[in-house]
Amino acid sequence: MFNTDRFVADCQAALRSADPAGHIASVLTEALRDPQAVATALAADADTPGVVPLFRSDALTVAHVVSAPHSRSPIHNHCMWGVIGIYAGQEDNHLYRRGDGGLVDDGLRSLRSGDVFVMNPQLIHAVANPRDDLNGGLHVYGGDLMQRPGRSLWDPDTGAEEPYAFERVLEYTARLSG
Repeated sequence: MFNTDRFVADCQAALRSADPAGHIASVLTEALRDPQAVATALAADADTPGVVPLFRSDALTVAHVVSAPHSRSPIHNHCMWGVIGIYAGQEDNHLYRRGDGGLVDDGLRSLRSGDVFVMNPQLIHAVANPRDDLNGGLHVYGGDLMQRPGRSLWDPDTGAEEPYAFERVLEYTARLSG
């Protein structure tokens, strides 16, 4: 049975390993062998789209993320490694990289229930839920997701890079998802 407190403790312990992201990916893969147990443990927050921090410090963020049907985030970066595991629905990660003239499309990584995706610190992406139902996942980051210096997001209309601000992410997400 999945236990949220134990999962957070395992993520904290992984910070002492030589490869924290790889260690957390293993822990998350094991947890997602039973996606329904994860869904049951997180059921209190599973019906409302949003980001619910389960743990947050300067070194680690563990969050329960639920995305609305047909929602789409703006393009953004994290400036830290991350590990995403999906327990319900589908999450599409539209990947980008910096090019001479701006961002360049670098492919798509679709995640479904049971999938785990390790993101390197340089990753730039936009996240979408292409389905008619909610999607749910656990997201773990090697730092404070909300306060990480140097993060950026890109204006969906102009493509201009701007400093990351969570309020702008919400604004852009509402506009892109509408």
